[in-house]
Amino acid sequence: MTASSITVVIPARMASSRFPGKPLVPILGLPMVEHVRRRALLASAVTDVVVATCDVSIFEAVVAAGGRAVMTADTHERCTDRVEEAMRSLQGDIVVMVQGDEPLLVPDAVDRVSAPLRERPEVVCTNLLSPLESDADLTNPNIVKAVCAQDGRIMFFSRSPIPSYRKRVDCPVYRQTGIMGFRRDLLETYSRLSETPFEQAESVDMLRLLEHGLSIHGVVVDYPTVGVDRPEDVPAVEAWLRGHDLQRALYEQTMVNTK
Repeated sequence: MTASSITVVIPARMASSRFPGKPLVPILGLPMVEHVRRRALLASAVTDVVVATCDVSIFEAVVAAGGRAVMTADTHERCTDRVEEAMRSLQGDIVVMVQGDEPLLVPDAVDRVSAPLRERPEVVCTNLLSPLESDADLTNPNIVKAVCAQDGRIMFFSRSPIPSYRKRVDCPVYRQTGIMGFRRDLLETYSRLSETPFEQAESVDMLRLLEHGLSIHGVVVDYPTVGVDRPEDVPAVEAWLRGHDLQRALYEQTMVNTK
């Protein structure tokens, strides 16, 4: 195993408050978690891709499709804790977490979010950030917003609109995606840290690191990312897969990529 060994772990569970059964919902005939897994395999820097779940139905669907999955406890409230448990039985110096509701994942995103960890020893955690598409995104509580310091470190995450404009100036505000990178030892540290007030208030995993004084490096991409939060998001994703050149090409690749 070398320092460039990168494992992608996809946390997925059936019990979603907004969309129960979400990981196995069919999107153009393929379960959503399989879209995510197969796209992650297309990333050039990746060594291994594994789904981490507490649900036998997800485990069996992934294995039946030719993928790797591991079972985890059903007591995790945070997907990061699920990933940490999964990594106890997996190898990899760098861990990229890709949440299982990112069926339009661009493989480049995995390479981009892992690059600072591969190239800069002082970086211990990264989050992929993408543009907000509208004012509606800014006020949507299902979209976690992120703001960065001048050196690229993330200062805060919130489901509320940030900042509160006393004066309207150009403040870069991004969407936190479900794509994050960790050094393995930082992931282990995360699960040993106590939960924090802002983490609990916002229900945002990464606030635990910020509140304990650890740094997260923001990796900003210039393309939108689209997750699935509610059943009505599925037709929009299918429209992207049919009508967007890159997404259509990736879909065609995933339909033959079952390893």
